[in-house]
Amino acid sequence: MKPQRVWKHVGKKTLAALLAAMMLVTGTPLAGYAPRAEAKFGIDDVLELGVGALMGSMMRSQLLTLGDNPAVQAELFKEAGKSQEEDGAPDERAVSVTDDVMTRLVERGDYALKNNSLPFRWQVLHKDEFNAYCDYADHVCVYDKLVSACHYQADELAAVLAHEMAHGYNQHVARDAQKTILASMAADVALDAFDVSSVGVGSLLPSVFTNFLVIKNTTVASEKRADESGFYTMASAGFNPGGPAAMMARMLYFTEHSSQFEDFFFPSDHPDTRVRRDRMAKLMTAYGIGHPTVGTDAETLGNIYVDKTLLLTAEGEEDGLDAEEQSYLIAGGIAKGFHDCENFAAWSFRTDADGAIDFLDENAAYAPLKAALAASGNAAQFQTLVARAYASDAKSGARDKWLKDERSHAKDVAKEREKQAKAKKDAPKKSENGDMYLELGLTSFAAKEYTRSSALDADNPAATCGLAMVAGREGDTDTALAMVDDVLVHHANYARAFVARADIHRSMGDDDAALADCDAALAADEDAFVAHRIAGNIYDDRGDTSAALSAYRAYHEAVPTACDIPAAYITQIVDGIAEDAGEE
Repeated sequence: MKPQRVWKHVGKKTLAALLAAMMLVTGTPLAGYAPRAEAKFGIDDVLELGVGALMGSMMRSQLLTLGDNPAVQAELFKEAGKSQEEDGAPDERAVSVTDDVMTRLVERGDYALKNNSLPFRWQVLHKDEFNAYCDYADHVCVYDKLVSACHYQADELAAVLAHEMAHGYNQHVARDAQKTILASMAADVALDAFDVSSVGVGSLLPSVFTNFLVIKNTTVASEKRADESGFYTMASAGFNPGGPAAMMARMLYFTEHSSQFEDFFFPSDHPDTRVRRDRMAKLMTAYGIGHPTVGTDAETLGNIYVDKTLLLTAEGEEDGLDAEEQSYLIAGGIAKGFHDCENFAAWSFRTDADGAIDFLDENAAYAPLKAALAASGNAAQFQTLVARAYASDAKSGARDKWLKDERSHAKDVAKEREKQAKAKKDAPKKSENGDMYLELGLTSFAAKEYTRSSALDADNPAATCGLAMVAGREGDTDTALAMVDDVLVHHANYARAFVARADIHRSMGDDDAALADCDAALAADEDAFVAHRIAGNIYDDRGDTSAALSAYRAYHEAVPTACDIPAAYITQIVDGIAEDAGEE
């Protein structure tokens, strides 16, 4: 079926003008094109592709801008949450597990968050769907049915959420926008250029061709990168590196049992699930210095090997997981041990009083391995295999070989993090984001943005004032006031410091001191319009409606689009403006 022409309502002259504008911006007139007015492929098509390039670039820019706006992130969060009104509250256990996993990924995972990206927010929604996503504002959503379908297994969930985080910190939604629009334009051009008489296959060839353009060259490329980046993020946060392969095994199961869901995610815009499972398994093996592998065919499914020697066969239904999932989690524990321990002694093998062999620590990532060894009675064999592996590695230099890709990835992440840290120019925007989060009542996120701003520019009074307001709202008023006073010592008559102190005094219930600070802020800088709003709020609380109206009116004059003026006052302000206009 022929795709709808996206630009059919745009005139040819408009297209030409936009194309000319694109040439002015880029400085290059689409080098290589020599358009001819032919029946099958004409100037309209060239213009269409040109506008597609321009609009794609504009969309990318807009998405990056919107993605660095806390108000947009909050609106996306709110809109997603509206489904609870109809679908009900999410599974509490799914929420708890997701909160634990995301907190650990955000705080301990190795990734680089770009300066024009927001800190991650997440929520769990009650939906009978096997899906999760991350939008352009680093807002991650996961459906509780996905969490319960994976039996609340933290390592599998970490694989999903780290993958979505990778889309966020790599800014895939915004950065793929231009390619997607160009592919859509190419689809339309292709369908105009080919028909039955010219190639004999009708619309089939263009459909297949453009599907490749849209999926294989854009989305799938990002999905592959998110798979790999997500693997290293979750593994670096301490999760079981077998989790991603186990998750793919679970997805494979549900592709064959999709009737268990109201709506199951079919990965047409993702690489083949078996391919993804095998790729994740290879990453797990590499993470384990090449030692652990898992059988995948009908005869070896569930087998776990150490250096090609069969250690044990996983049993299904442990914690609701099938044998294949269990095998990856068991092998993942082996991989983590080899990765984290540079020598055999670090495994700390020991025999308990009852004769049982134990090793390493009580990290949850090792639990499936320890349980499987205890059930099979193969702990002694495992100890022997581990000892042999290190003896072999010492001769072959296997550790450097197998960890080459991971180290390269970590080096790239560190390089990107260093690049972002040097961009001092981004400090003011991070402080602005902190202010916005504070207005939204999200003090922990405000603190994150103020901290990022301060890290970018240590001599940054705006960030210090922001952190002081956070401290004040969290009840640590002594620290908050001391921080503001210190700013005023080094930046006398800094209006923002007076506004911050007014906010702190307001938190303390000292409204007289807050009003004095509002006056000081406006005396230092008449554009410190937030002081008018704070004063208006104080007067309104006191019942002094005349003084409140005066303060709110001054605030409205400075910010005509302000949405945080009480309705009763905004009505009077607007009516007053209308009356003044009528008299004129």
